[in-house]
Amino acid sequence: MAAVIKLNSIEQWEELKNGVTVQSDLIIFKYSPVCPISSVVDGDLKSWLQNLPEEINLKCAMLNVIEAKEVSFKIAADLNIKHESPQLIWLTAGLNVKWSGSHYDITKSKLSSVLNK
Repeated sequence: MAAVIKLNSIEQWEELKNGVTVQSDLIIFKYSPVCPISSVVDGDLKSWLQNLPEEINLKCAMLNVIEAKEVSFKIAADLNIKHESPQLIWLTAGLNVKWSGSHYDITKSKLSSVLNK
């Protein structure tokens, strides 16, 4: 399973940004704990992560947009991506956005498709 990190601070975000390498992509999942769509997507994402082969080197940062709003807006500004929730941003080395989606665009089949690109 991919490493899952709870992202709470701008300092953590800066550290994660610096850790994105050719060997390890980073998925950022922004969610609201009071949003029913976030809940559905969160369940699908966690199920997908649990079923990843062990040889897949992927990090996943989970960001509660209510608790860490400033971090969410910092990520949006740094990556030049409009803030949404739920939102998934897939980064590769050099902070290149491999894929970004929100709401019901975030599905297990879509994640598997992006993984295999």
